[in-house]
Amino acid sequence: MMAAGHYPVLIEEAVNALAVAEAGTVVDATFGGGGHARRILGELGSEGRLIGIDRDPEAAQRARLLAGEEPRFVFRRGAYDEVLKEMVAEGEKVDAILFDLGLSSYQIDEAGRGFSYVQEGPLDMRMDPESGASAASFLNEAEASEISEVLVRYGDVPPSEARRVAREVLRRRPLDTTLELSAAVRAATGWKERGGNPAKKVFQAVRAYVNDELGGLSRALEAAERLLVPGGRLVAITFHSGEDRMVKRFISERSRECVCPPELPVCACGARPTWSKGAVLKPSTRQIEENPRSASARLRSALRTGEPPQLGSPLEEFS
Repeated sequence: MMAAGHYPVLIEEAVNALAVAEAGTVVDATFGGGGHARRILGELGSEGRLIGIDRDPEAAQRARLLAGEEPRFVFRRGAYDEVLKEMVAEGEKVDAILFDLGLSSYQIDEAGRGFSYVQEGPLDMRMDPESGASAASFLNEAEASEISEVLVRYGDVPPSEARRVAREVLRRRPLDTTLELSAAVRAATGWKERGGNPAKKVFQAVRAYVNDELGGLSRALEAAERLLVPGGRLVAITFHSGEDRMVKRFISERSRECVCPPELPVCACGARPTWSKGAVLKPSTRQIEENPRSASARLRSALRTGEPPQLGSPLEEFS
């Protein structure tokens, strides 16, 4: 059963894109609330296997409960890029990999995790509260230029607005709670009738930086390329433009056809497509009405059509 308030985004579209085979091996790289995992298990046969990954300790508790009742499911705790890298080193091969890159409703609704900009909680934002520096540590120690750069890069905050927010953060330091950060954003930017709460992009940016989300995604996609068998499927659900651009570029570069002039007798551009990209899907109007948090979601998928270029040993390519 899924907890009340937890809505897996694009769940049927994701399962369809994964094309789960009854005896296949599937990786749910972002277990979260477990909604996608349970739906995938519904497609797998008795010989199938689902590997769940998450670094969030609360997600790990939910996953271990599922593993206790479902022998086809195994769980590996850790950052997904690190776990996928370990799987490459172990010689694993899988048929499908799912990345659902948004926060789960559990994380957003639990004020103590520090992800919400409308509920008061400690200014934490770490996916794994047991490791790394918190959002408060970053915001209370960084220079204004570093803060504004993070807001622009990870949250698409306009540069002039990012600089105003950074100056306001420095003026109010130390910041200890989520609402203190929200108040700083409001003081720096005012309230906009359109575009929603301006704190949303700021929180998104700080969270992405604290958890190295873009770096982790880049490394995870590289590992996924080594794990998927030819004919395997990659499915990624993104929620902000930085992630979406990275997934789009990763798939496009690997599905690029020859662009040489037709008069050339042989290909000179070196294109050798190893992926075939699928359609980009968005939530339906009904899905958005049922779960407004899904409005920015985009699903991109790709079919593995060939082996990647050989770059040496499995470990060398991640060093």
